[in-house]
Amino acid sequence: METVNLALAIAAGTVLVLTLTSGWIKTKLWGSEAMVCVAVGLMLGPYGLHLASLDPVANDAHASWVEQMARATLALSVMSAALSLPPGYFRGHWKAMGWILLPGMALIWAASAGIAYLFLDLSLLMALLAGAIVTPTDPVLARSIVAGRLADEQLPPRTPNMITAESGANDGLALPMVLLPLFLMDPGGGDAQRSLAILAWEVLAALLAGWVLGKVTGRVFSVGHKHGFSEQKALTGITLALAFLALAAAALMHADGVLAVFVAGLVLNQAMADEHQEQHEHFQDAVDRSLTLPVFILFGLILPVGDWLKHGWPLFAAAGALILFRRAPVWLLLQLVGRPYTSGREALFAGWFGPVGVAALFYAAYAAKHGASPVLWPLISLTITFSVAVHGVTGTPLTRLYGKLTKADPSEPSQG
Repeated sequence: METVNLALAIAAGTVLVLTLTSGWIKTKLWGSEAMVCVAVGLMLGPYGLHLASLDPVANDAHASWVEQMARATLALSVMSAALSLPPGYFRGHWKAMGWILLPGMALIWAASAGIAYLFLDLSLLMALLAGAIVTPTDPVLARSIVAGRLADEQLPPRTPNMITAESGANDGLALPMVLLPLFLMDPGGGDAQRSLAILAWEVLAALLAGWVLGKVTGRVFSVGHKHGFSEQKALTGITLALAFLALAAAALMHADGVLAVFVAGLVLNQAMADEHQEQHEHFQDAVDRSLTLPVFILFGLILPVGDWLKHGWPLFAAAGALILFRRAPVWLLLQLVGRPYTSGREALFAGWFGPVGVAALFYAAYAAKHGASPVLWPLISLTITFSVAVHGVTGTPLTRLYGKLTKADPSEPSQG
């Protein structure tokens, strides 16, 4: 029990200190809270104080625990992303988001799978699984870049909105990409037609469940607030409950829970009046600090450093190539073909800041229980670690540089 209390004290103390010093860490140290949390987790685990030891590859119970914690964190993060967008954002930006979420995700998937296949001894289906896992943009790490004082000062509103919208939507939309190679690798998974029907149900049922829950919640709250039986200060609690209700309801329907949460958040946001936006910000602050950072401590705790060293340079080369080449070249290509962004500069900025994080952790833990190759977890965990470090270090200087260049170019619009 003393070991549990010690680990809890260190983890909670870390979150408290980071909450008190987050602005200083980002602007002065050119780092991120996630970097510190991963380091603390590593210190608590087998390569440090050895207060705890989890192996999501060798132990299905550990994999389930990691999966569910990442799933809950992801649900809160995509709800926060949905509430931070202007109401009706997707309706006003359907063309740009269509390019990003359809051909954009497909090309990232293909590029990531190609990198994994090239550097590692993986089958084609296993490479497709690895590519699918690292395709979604992590909303937790993305928000650390596009939110806060520095982002408010340096970034035009359209840029963080685009990254936030993408990170919220593609975390759920990645599930069919992850399930497809798993179905194809399972000899008892049924025929292709049945597999495609299951994938379609995952998405369509999630869209419906999220829309209904968000609509009903928003309507009841608006009417209740108008007639005095719902208080505005209760909105944070309502939002938390809605996130977990949508997540659980979709799971009971065998649908995509993360996508359902994001849709519910978008619909709820549409129903809320302007005076409720301050409560949305309170929810986002609570999620950003207290509820999402602990998952990075858990991630640091389970890092397979020994496996990284065992697999050697091909693993490090693959993880590095995924960070450098899976996304930015695709975004520049999209800009040439469909122009979802206002400039090549904005496309390059958004292409670089597509971090790999909690979404990949969630899908990797899920895949570990369903026959994924033993090399998959070392690859995904190393890619997440690289992303936390690289995007954390480059966040402040590149945001300042982008803001400086954008302000110096009067031809670029600032709204969006």
